[in-house]
Amino acid sequence: MPSIQRRAADLVFEHLQERIVSGELAPGDRLDPTEIATSLGLSRTPVREAILQLDSAGLVRRLPYRGVVVAELDRRLAEEVAALRIHLETLAARVAVPRLADADIAEMRAAHEQLQRALAGEHPEREFNELNRRFHMALYQRADSAVLLRTIESLAGQAERIRMHFDLRHSPAGRHHEAILAACERRDADAVVAATRDHILAAHRLMMGEDYRIEPDSALAAVLAGTGVVSD
Repeated sequence: MPSIQRRAADLVFEHLQERIVSGELAPGDRLDPTEIATSLGLSRTPVREAILQLDSAGLVRRLPYRGVVVAELDRRLAEEVAALRIHLETLAARVAVPRLADADIAEMRAAHEQLQRALAGEHPEREFNELNRRFHMALYQRADSAVLLRTIESLAGQAERIRMHFDLRHSPAGRHHEAILAACERRDADAVVAATRDHILAAHRLMMGEDYRIEPDSALAAVLAGTGVVSD
């Protein structure tokens, strides 16, 4: 059973994450542990631990003379991760689809339904990453490639850190997962590949903002061109 102090730190982490993803705390805003502890009626210890969690998740940075500040999204890293995920996850999907068993489809359906319920809740971030991984890995594991799966899981970890900057209640994951699942049920590899690509790309665009454009000489543009998509 977690200690009271550990649970307090987790609650502070969730509180500060919510303030960051909602925009109440903007990039560059300073986090003062003493002020936070006083406002929450806590000691500084769980607040310091929560800030360490935020740092590990990439949500804050430590700057000389300023202390801890809210981090900006690393747009270049986000684009590289999206490019690699599209390339490797569509490969895994194409190899996996012909090998899918009914039990794999059932596991994907169960994860999808649980994720839908989580997204409708007040704090989807508490379950999203685990259920999202369950859904996709139920498919990708059928590619039967340990190296490919390890690489995909490593990139998933990077994507999860990036995702923590955003309010998941606006995530398009539900409808995209439904499209992937329907194509898997038909054992239509081309449709699964297209739906997987569109899913990753749509989530990436949402995180990058309305003014985002894919540079024509970027890795993401090259990956999309390889799948027949013309980037803008």
